[in-house]
Amino acid sequence: MELLINSDLLNKCGSGASEYWFSYKDYSVRNIRDLDTGRKPEDMGQTTYFVSIGLIPFISISNEEIMRGFINEKGSNKLKSILDKIHGEEFIDTFWKYFNAYPELKDGIDEFSSKYIHQRIASWCDENNINYRFE
Repeated sequence: MELLINSDLLNKCGSGASEYWFSYKDYSVRNIRDLDTGRKPEDMGQTTYFVSIGLIPFISISNEEIMRGFINEKGSNKLKSILDKIHGEEFIDTFWKYFNAYPELKDGIDEFSSKYIHQRIASWCDENNINYRFE
């Protein structure tokens, strides 16, 4: 079996959401709302139950993570130092201010983002012994 990594699956790992779970049983990725918890013993937590039936949390990649990777690759040491001190929504707002002000950041964010997400999913699959292929 192989996990097919296509545009739909790429969307499920974005924005840092942890609502998707991967099933080793059928190599599908499902929303947590769609998982059956009817057989879960009352004395067992939801996460423990999901793991016991062969599910693991699907990779979650936040916009901040992608932006930090982009800055680490393309930003100057001064810019990296400034942004290393900022986190969360403040980081995202500050990133866009610097993005618009620094010409060296203007090119390549879409390509970087796509490449970064593909590499992170491939690494996640390797770490979890999941066979995969890109569409």
